[in-house]
Amino acid sequence: MKGRRARWAALAVALLALPACGAAEDAGTAGAADAPYVIMVSAGSDAGPVTDQLITGVNSVKAGVETVNEAGGVNGRQIKLIESPDNANPTKAVSGLRAQLAKEKPDAYIVTAGTQVSSAVAPILNQNKILFMNSANLDETADPKQHPLAFNLAASPRVVVEDYLPVFEAEGYKKIGILHGNSPYAKTFGELAETVFKENGYEVAGNVEYDSAALDMTAQISALRDADPDVVVFNAYGAPTGYVLKGMTKLGWDVPMLGETSVASTPLVTQEPPDGLLGLPEVKNLRIEVNAATVYDPAAEATNKAVEKMKALGGIKGAMVNVLGYDGVLLIAAGAKSAGSTDAAAIAKALEDPKVNGNAGTAVYGSYPYSADSHEPKLPRGTHTFVPPAPIVNGQMGASK
Repeated sequence: MKGRRARWAALAVALLALPACGAAEDAGTAGAADAPYVIMVSAGSDAGPVTDQLITGVNSVKAGVETVNEAGGVNGRQIKLIESPDNANPTKAVSGLRAQLAKEKPDAYIVTAGTQVSSAVAPILNQNKILFMNSANLDETADPKQHPLAFNLAASPRVVVEDYLPVFEAEGYKKIGILHGNSPYAKTFGELAETVFKENGYEVAGNVEYDSAALDMTAQISALRDADPDVVVFNAYGAPTGYVLKGMTKLGWDVPMLGETSVASTPLVTQEPPDGLLGLPEVKNLRIEVNAATVYDPAAEATNKAVEKMKALGGIKGAMVNVLGYDGVLLIAAGAKSAGSTDAAAIAKALEDPKVNGNAGTAVYGSYPYSADSHEPKLPRGTHTFVPPAPIVNGQMGASK
């Protein structure tokens, strides 16, 4: 009997010594002030058509981590970066996140490529109260009522679409043709473009969707040509960009083309043969939508600092719109500094202040106008401009190698 009591007593002591339930989940945020600030990033090197974007995005996060750590870290805590090798696969991203939660809860999570990954991890991050910097643009992660700790980094589709309007006015275009893919973002772009253009008095001569997995777009292009628009607005990323442009040439259709930001992010249109189409007939009528950071400006200190760091980490594939992860890290640090805390809710609250989100030293956009009502950056009209395709070296046009 005494032996049994002794065993129960020993068991009770052992149980008391165990960490409380949920301690593994709290490990990333409940440490001492000098414990690492843990950021997890969706990563990989074999993500199909978004491989370049993913690698560049992860490098941008690494550059942001270096910048913040050199300045003292996140409210004094040095950043520890954990890569999830999911290759932008949502199922693998969820598995990786759950495995990490079982070991150590990250303080923040960043997605640099893959809208489906963002959608998949967002509910888990929300449930576990983890700060989420999302390089995609999702309605749910823009809504603080649904996801109070999530912030979109990408310009909203409305901003991207509205920046076409000054070009229409300047060039005298009246009839607009729209060509877009069948991904969720591409569908949103196509629908929104038609709505915004009509609201502003333009005739939409045709709105045609193509299958992004198809190898030939001539049937869709031919249907749009029959509507006889003054200009073609189109969305594409990666290989579909080439199929669209080659389809236009194949049909001999000589019409101005305005490619949105995803087209500008495709190296195909900013590289010379044999890797690209620059200088060929396929791009003679093309102008691409870029943000200010994509055009080199020697006076843009924050942007140029980021570019130099990313060059050392392997460079930038495509335009500067692919390096939003850098800004995500700097925004976290700015929010923590303002809040005087690394608590996720405190950082999120601080980032709703224009004095904070506009003075973080970010590289792609100088300000991320968040508010208590919206965690989508309400960037002003004119944020983007349209330029002829030109060589992009380390994310920028006009910069030296």
